[in-house]
This record gives sequence, C-alpha cells and structure tokens, in this order.
Amino acid sequence: MPKAAASDPTDVPAGVADERVDALYGLPLDEFTAARDALAKDLRKEGQRAGAEWVKALRKPSGPAWVVNQLARSQTSEAEHLSAAGEALRETHERLLAGNGSADDIRAAAERQGEAVGALLDKAEGLLDSSGRSPSEHTLERVRQTLEAAAHDEEARAAFAAGRLTHESRAVGLGLLGGAALAPPARFDRANAKSGEVAERSAAEDARGAERAAASRAKERAKLEEQLQAAREDERSHRRTVETAERDAEQARREAERAQAHLEETEAELERARAAHLEASSRVEELGRAAESEGDGA
Repeated sequence: MPKAAASDPTDVPAGVADERVDALYGLPLDEFTAARDALAKDLRKEGQRAGAEWVKALRKPSGPAWVVNQLARSQTSEAEHLSAAGEALRETHERLLAGNGSADDIRAAAERQGEAVGALLDKAEGLLDSSGRSPSEHTLERVRQTLEAAAHDEEARAAFAAGRLTHESRAVGLGLLGGAALAPPARFDRANAKSGEVAERSAAEDARGAERAAASRAKERAKLEEQLQAAREDERSHRRTVETAERDAEQARREAERAQAHLEETEAELERARAAHLEASSRVEELGRAAESEGDGA
C-alpha cells in the first residue's frame, strides 16, 4: 500500500488554522509528533477529516531543519539579511551573464551572503535541545548548507521564511558556476589606436572578439544550466529519499508505540486474571474447609 505524500507546511488548507500549524514548528523537536497527532485528533472531533489527514501527513523536521526553523523565528533581522543577500547575489549573477557586471561584483555579493550565513551560524551554536545540548559540528555543517540553499532555492526559501522546513537542503545553482561564467565581457580601449585605420581594424577585431566571447559565454551558460538542472533533479531525488525514510521511521515509531501500549494492556490484563484466579482459589479452599467441618459435625 503506497504511503501518503508529505504535506507542505507552507500551504495550509482551508479549515486548518495556520497559527496552530505554525506553533508545531516552534516546539522542541521531541514534542512535535505528539502535538501534531493531538491537533489531527482535535480536527477529527471538529469534523475536519480532510484537515486532520493533512495535519497527520506533516513531517517532523530533521535536526538541522529544526535548528534553521528556530533561527528563522528568533533571529528575524539576520534571516531577512540572508534573504536580501541571496537575492542580491542572484541579481548580480544575472547582470554578469548579460554582460553588465564583473567578477569582483559577484565575489562581493557572495561575500555578503557568506557573512549573513555566518551571522546565523553564530546564533545556531547557542540553540539547545530539550536535553540542554548544543548542535553538533555535523549538524551545524548541515545547517550551513541549508541556509545557503534557503538563499536561492524557491521551495527552501519559502519554508525558511515561514520557519517550517522539514529537511535539510544543499545549495545548487550559483555554487556550481565556475570561473568561465564569471568572466566579464570583452572590451576594447580605443585610446590605444594610433590612427583612424588602426582604430577601424581594431574595432572590427573587437566586434568579432565580442561575438566569439558572447557565443562562448552562451555555450558555457547552456552547459551550466544543463548541469544545474541535473543537480536540481539529483537534489530532488535525494530529498524524496529522505522524505521516504522519514515516513518509514515515523510509521515504525507509531507501530512501536502501539505495540508498547498493547503490551502494557496485556500485562495489566494478566495481573487482573492472576488476582481473580488467586481469589477464586482462596474461595475454593475456604468452601472446602467449610464442607469438611460440616461433614465432621454430622
């Protein structure tokens, strides 16, 4: 039987209060599942069956995703700075590809984004889980990758803005672009021409060079866009694998909880049966002694 697809926490259906969904992603990580199931149960009682099923399909955030959610919620200024820096980097890159920028421009924009990521990472180290532990180095590295992805990937950016990420991500796109894509368009300085004839020849050569450079950039851009598309497909494939594993883990946890509850109920029933048996045995012995006494008296 196929498993239901995970619900998108940024696309809340009618009949489900957005603030109740939002509250789930602000909870300590180990409280998420119980709170989600309680919300689904409340919605069923209210007659919102479709809404209850949607809530039940909400996925518990991974550890790194939970950290990023808390940063988005508690460090709003830094989060907005990261979003703005990511947008500036995208615009700078687009200008560069159109021939209206330089490698220095994109390096400066990338540095601003890196500073925004670093500012949030500094705050991440102070986030504690319900046991009072700080994020591990491994988790912080996943947090860094997810923050970089949130600056560029549309889906991750929307979930980051809402503080409702369910899994970590890895940046693709601008991070794949190499030095060839950063090369500024060719220009020719006419001031070096010694005469009108030289200037004309140089201008023609410059035009041909510009055409070759433009064709080369277009070819390189097409190649990079193909690589980008392949990387996005790869990331989506891994994301689906993560979501499937999360669903399997969640189902296993629910089955374990049901098995534990059944075990406890069975053990309680066993204790009650033993007590009843002991009481019945005592009653048999008591009546047996009474019968013997009556027989002796006779």
